[in-house]
Amino acid sequence: MKRLFLIFVTIIATSCSFDNKTGIWKDASNIPVDKQDTNSIENNNSKNQYEDIFIKNKIFNEEKESFNTSGFEIDAPVKIANWLQQFAISTNNISNFSYSGKKKLLYKSSKLSRFSSTKNYSNRNIIFYEDNLITYDHKGTIFIYSLSLNKKIFKYNFYKKNFKKFEKKIYLIIKEDTLYAADNLGYLYAINLNSKLLIWAKNYGIPFRSNLKIVNEQIFLANQDNVIYSININTGDKNWQFSSTITFLKSDFENSIALDEVSNSLYFLNTSGELYSINYLTQKINWVLNFKNPSTAGDTNLFLSQPVVIKNNNLIITTEKAILSYDIISASRNWIFASGSILKPVVTTNYTYIVTKNDLFICLENKTGEVIWSKNIYKNLQNKKIKKIGKFYDFKIANKKLNLFSKNGYLLSFNHSNGNLDYLKKISKKGINSKIIFIKDNMFLIDNNNKLLKYN
Repeated sequence: MKRLFLIFVTIIATSCSFDNKTGIWKDASNIPVDKQDTNSIENNNSKNQYEDIFIKNKIFNEEKESFNTSGFEIDAPVKIANWLQQFAISTNNISNFSYSGKKKLLYKSSKLSRFSSTKNYSNRNIIFYEDNLITYDHKGTIFIYSLSLNKKIFKYNFYKKNFKKFEKKIYLIIKEDTLYAADNLGYLYAINLNSKLLIWAKNYGIPFRSNLKIVNEQIFLANQDNVIYSININTGDKNWQFSSTITFLKSDFENSIALDEVSNSLYFLNTSGELYSINYLTQKINWVLNFKNPSTAGDTNLFLSQPVVIKNNNLIITTEKAILSYDIISASRNWIFASGSILKPVVTTNYTYIVTKNDLFICLENKTGEVIWSKNIYKNLQNKKIKKIGKFYDFKIANKKLNLFSKNGYLLSFNHSNGNLDYLKKISKKGINSKIIFIKDNMFLIDNNNKLLKYN
């Protein structure tokens, strides 16, 4: 199946072109597929070890009260003006967003675009830059929506009409007035946001499947074959690449990349369950951990995880059955906790907050992994109300409140020190179809009608 898909992509890629409205190139077949045999990192590191995550303990499934809430503090709120990449910053973790907390709807846009009704786009990339929303639709059209003018001010489609029925997934990141986009056809391109012109474009042949990171004039990303690249942001040329273990069965989990700029390290968790620490300056592998059972034959076991999260010297990894904390320098394990997480954890200086499959909200102490408190999310709610809330798919801490957002448009807010439910309301009548973003004390989301909503 994979071979047929690659043949299909190769055939249709020859007819791909830039939108002729921009007056740039007309034939994208002139974009070469980069060779795969140059500037490769060799995996000759001796610190390659399998991690025993198949712990004998039963999955944690109990409530626990917090008996000492005096002095229970989390990090001060962070106010950001621009959301330039998925997860906002290079560590994939902001402990506490600044937000007014009024939850009042201030503005609803017109329909941003005609998204396919058959697809769920809640995980699409949404970024904010200088009071503008930047995202894309299923046809691959990238557009900029001005909040101040209440209208689209730019749209651009990289693809010809024969790509019309092919669903696009585009990963976005911005640095210094330049928008970089990678897609599920293997293209990577850069657009100047001031001139609205294409700077460069490259075809790497294999669909990309990861978030993007930029540091020191390098853009990092990985493809569906678990090959990670370092690309020169000025030219699109490849600096180096590293091939890790391929998995042929695909889950919803994508390759996850995080950066620690203090140690000049890139952390790459691939879909095969391998975690690499790579020094992006020396191009040397620091260490490797493997979270997949070495006794499993073939590729029958899918590895499922949430994105890598970093706070200070603490690296948090999630699997289906465990939450693990590691020292980012030595790769020594701090602790392991017998529970999976259905959403990306949020890590503060002292605590890690997770949401589990068995409907528990849990606060863990960062040094020991000890449970500070554990609460059933739906405690004291009627079954009828629980069904209305629906599935959760985003979790943010804002204004020191633990906020869970559901597909059906509900917001549940909990006290950070004891897990008690403080607020429950349907904030979007048409549900929610995006991750939640906090900019300048305001909250933004896109509903199922593909309209942008702004709350104070």
